[in-house]
Parts: sequence; structure tokens; C-alpha cells
Amino acid sequence: MYSRFVSRCASSRTSPSSIFAHWTLLSDIRHSSSTAILAERRDVELKESELSESFVKGSGKGGQKINKVRNCVLLTHVPTGLQVQCQKTRSLDGNRRAARKLLQQKLDDHVNGESSKRSLKIDRLRRKKANRSAKSKKKYTNSVDMKLKEKEQAEGIASNAVTKSDEEPDSDSGNENESDDDYVDLDLEDSKVGLSWGSKRFLKR
Repeated sequence: MYSRFVSRCASSRTSPSSIFAHWTLLSDIRHSSSTAILAERRDVELKESELSESFVKGSGKGGQKINKVRNCVLLTHVPTGLQVQCQKTRSLDGNRRAARKLLQQKLDDHVNGESSKRSLKIDRLRRKKANRSAKSKKKYTNSVDMKLKEKEQAEGIASNAVTKSDEEPDSDSGNENESDDDYVDLDLEDSKVGLSWGSKRFLKR
């Protein structure tokens, strides 16, 4: 965690002394908040003298072992009036142990409220889920932005290619101009050559 914090600060060009000061401050805040939560919490202990226990017939699936045997535990915490009913197993001893765990958890919620173990666990799981959803949303947004940038780049390249093709001269028209400039009347040249040779022959005679 410290390495990730340092790399994040390094990317923002923060001095080492500031990094250490920020980390110390965050550590103090985290420690103080956790210490405050632990200070608010009170240990919950079930005393057998404060419990009222009775056994009733179970209900639901399980056959005669559940429906005709009194292995369902009804446990009551007399000072607070909290009550639980447990028939998780077919065993009476197993149901008694499970009922005490349930009642202790219920008493912890009643005494400590949001600082109870179950509430803290639920809050921690909720934060993890929120972080996962935020990371997933950020990843999806980045992928969409990348696709849009690639599309814009492709469109820009295509428009540049079209502009260049419009600006380039037509090679066929240039060749036609060159052929017009280099055109020579061959009949006229032949006539000139013939006259010159004829004049020479005439002079010799």
C-alpha cells in the first residue's frame, strides 16, 4: 500500500518529505478512526444465569426427527428480552451451541449498533464492492475513450488522404501537354531535307 502511495505521489512530482508527511498523516487518521471504533465497541458476553432456554418441536423438512422430537432450541436473553430460535441441525447439542452464537451476535448488534462485528464486516464488504464497481466503470470508460480516439485518428487519416489526392495534378493531362509541346510535323521536316539534298545535287551539276 505504501509503494502504491509513493508511486502515485511520484507521478504528481511530490517531494520525498511531503510524501512521508502525507503518509504519516493518513496513517494517524486511519489509526485514530480504528481506535475510536474499538473504543466505542463493548465486549458482549453471554452469562448462563441471564439465559432462559426451552425446547420445542421443530418444523419443516427432516421427517420425524424434526417434527416429533423437541430438538428446536428457544433461547432468551432475560435482561434485554432478545430471543432466538434454532433448528439448524438434527442434534440437540448442536442446536444449543448454534443458538448461543446467534444470540451473542444479536446482543452485539443491540449493544454496539454500527460498531458491532457484523456491521463492520458488512461495511467492509460494501466498500470492497463499491471499489470493484468503480474500477470496472473506470476501465469501461477508458476503453470507450480509446475506441473514440482510434476512430477519430482513422477519420483524420482518411480526410488527409482525400485532401492530398485532390491537390495532386492529373498525370494524364501533364502527359498530354508534353506531347503537344513536343509535336513535330514530320512531313515538313522531310520536305526540308529533300530540298536541301536537291539543292546540293543541283549545285554539283
